[in-house]
Formats: sequence, C-alpha cells, structure tokens
Amino acid sequence: MELTIEEANRIMAENNGNLDLSDTRITELPKGLKVNGYLCLRNTFITELPEDLKINGSLDISDTPITELPKNLKVGGNFDLYNTVITELPKGLKVGGNLDLSNTKITELPKGLKVGGGLDLYNTEITELPENLTVGENLYLSNTLITKLPDNLKVGGNIFGDTNLQPAIKRYYNIQKNNDN
Repeated sequence: MELTIEEANRIMAENNGNLDLSDTRITELPKGLKVNGYLCLRNTFITELPEDLKINGSLDISDTPITELPKNLKVGGNFDLYNTVITELPKGLKVGGNLDLSNTKITELPKGLKVGGGLDLYNTEITELPENLTVGENLYLSNTLITKLPDNLKVGGNIFGDTNLQPAIKRYYNIQKNNDN
C-alpha cells in the first residue's frame, strides 16, 4: 500500500506535524515528503526511504525491512534503527538527538559522525570507533567488540562499556582531564 503526499499531509495536519505509520501495511513513502514532527515507521513493510526525505523531528525505522539509508540523511531529533538489517550508515548522516543502533548488523560508523544526543551501539558488530566521532551525550558500548577508543573522541556525557573496555574508558577520561588542564 502506497501513501500519497496528500494523505501524509492530511495526517500530519491532524497530528501536530507528526506522521505515525507504525504497524500499518504501508510499503512506500511519497517523494518530496517533509515531516516537521516525528516519523514512525516501526513494524511497517517499507523497504526504502526516499532520497529527498526531510525529518525535522525524530525518525523510528526499528523493526522494518529497510536495508539502506539515503545519502546525506538529516534527522533533527532521535533516530531509532534497532532491530533492523541495515549494515551501513550513509556518509553525511546528521542526527540532532539520540542515535540507537542497538541490535543491528552495522559494522562501522562513518568518519566524522556527529550525534547531538546519545549513541547506543549495544550488541552491534562494530569493532572500532571512527576518528573525530562526536557524541553530545552518553555513549553506550556494552556487548560490542570495541576494545579501544580514538584519542580525538568527543563525548558530552558518560561512556558505558563492558569490563574489557574499562581500561580504554579510564584512559579516555585521563586524556580529557589532561586536556582540561
């Protein structure tokens, strides 16, 4: 079932700019879709997002069969991808809020990724963090294969990880402490 731009605009007008399509039989989003609130696609049959999609609020594509994201995707709020089959994030991805990649098959993050909120990598297949990663709030690394942190990592909150990552976390905090002096 395809959603038309007119139907999408009507739904958003009735819901303060939000478009909640979760648990529907929608299979395709219209080209030129701009969502000023949040877009929830959880548990839908949508397999791809339009290249020109604009999301000023949050985007939830968890539990969908989407396999690839558009280049230069910008999400103004939170971006939830948990339990998806996505294996790669696009270059130019910008997330204003939290980025939840838990329980995904993603193996690496793009260089220079900036996340305005927290970043959750729980139970991913990522083995290392990219240079110049910026996380505005907490960084969650539990149940990952990550054993070291890049020297130029920027985290606005705390870093949480398993026992094997504790020496790297301690080293990170020591470097930050020395940089502050």
